[in-house]
Amino acid sequence: MVSLKRIIALGLLAAGVGFAPGALAQRLPRLRQGMSYADARQHLIERGWQPVVNPAMVNPATTTPIVAYLLSQGYSELMGCQLVGVDICAFQFRNRKGHLLEIATVNLPVFPGGTVTSWALRKNSP
Repeated sequence: MVSLKRIIALGLLAAGVGFAPGALAQRLPRLRQGMSYADARQHLIERGWQPVVNPAMVNPATTTPIVAYLLSQGYSELMGCQLVGVDICAFQFRNRKGHLLEIATVNLPVFPGGTVTSWALRKNSP
């Protein structure tokens, strides 16, 4: 079950709140809104970002069709999805410096793999 705090965070991330495209563009030049999640994922992995495996998604007790689909694609970095008119899902990656990248996608039946709506980079605290 996704907490209310997580739902709000996913909604804000999907809306782009707190997102600074100019600041992130230098670090993540190949990410852009509207690109397919599969392409974004491939570019990140090619640049050395590692998917953060979510243990809760390895064998989820309950699942939705979109979660089942994403897991069947091997997206072990799936943090969760929330239905708010459309399925909004969050994924996490970590780079060599320990910085965490969270990507939000909108998943529609016509494009079930999702399209990137926004992302947020959190620097590793010393």
